Amino acid sequence: MRKEVTIQQADGEKITAGCDRSACEGCKGSFFCTSRKASFEVLNPEKIDLSAGDTAEIDMPSSKTLFSVFMSLGLPLLMFLPGYFIATLITESEGLRFLGAMAGVAVGFAIAALYFHIRKNEYMPRVIRKVR
Repeated sequence: MRKEVTIQQADGEKITAGCDRSACEGCKGSFFCTSRKASFEVLNPEKIDLSAGDTAEIDMPSSKTLFSVFMSLGLPLLMFLPGYFIATLITESEGLRFLGAMAGVAVGFAIAALYFHIRKNEYMPRVIRKVR
């Protein structure tokens, strides 16, 4: 997914950029997006000469976007079942089984958070080129 953004602050390899909210309309993840801020961080691995006010084109590969959606939402939902079945082995109470299932969901969210904490830069958009 490629978008044009306006550079707000350039500090070497990490840049603060912003875009107008209409740029998010075409994104399939906009319903789940929690980044309602007008600015976000972008990597500049090629060290393209950018300064505040410049317009640049950024890219986030679709495969990485889809995988991040899976890790953020799919993995926690998948962990519901193991949590429920482990609780089934321990107790007969349906309420405690449900709590076990919710614990599985929490573990899924924790795994996703840890994964993205470790590999944060891999899932950040990157500057491709300076537009103007």
